[in-house]
Amino acid sequence: MHKAVIDTNVFISGVLYGGNPQSIIEAWLNKKYTFCLSPELKSEIINKLQNKFFLPARAIQDIEEALDAKTEKYIPKKKLFVCKDATDNFVLELALEAQANYLISGDKLVLKLKQYNNTKILSPKDFLKLLES
Repeated sequence: MHKAVIDTNVFISGVLYGGNPQSIIEAWLNKKYTFCLSPELKSEIINKLQNKFFLPARAIQDIEEALDAKTEKYIPKKKLFVCKDATDNFVLELALEAQANYLISGDKLVLKLKQYNNTKILSPKDFLKLLES
């Protein structure tokens, strides 16, 4: 089974707006791939949904329970300085630690990398094509 890191922007878009990001979340919940998660990624997802998008407490609780129950957890050991935006490095650190096959992002600077070590960096659309093939 493919192992993937789903960047915060894709996860939040899937929760709030639908489209390809929502299909990626549905594929995860239907066990089409393994979602790799770190404490930092979980924290960023939950904090943004709570404090920036003001999701109701019940919705936050449901998302947190799914993240806790249906992901593989990793704590990255290596600090990276690869992305132009330093705040994006933690998803690469997670992908490296998890030996993820894919990092799914909507961030243009992250997507420009195309690959880091053995992790291919894909847009939501390209990842869905891969899952469907």
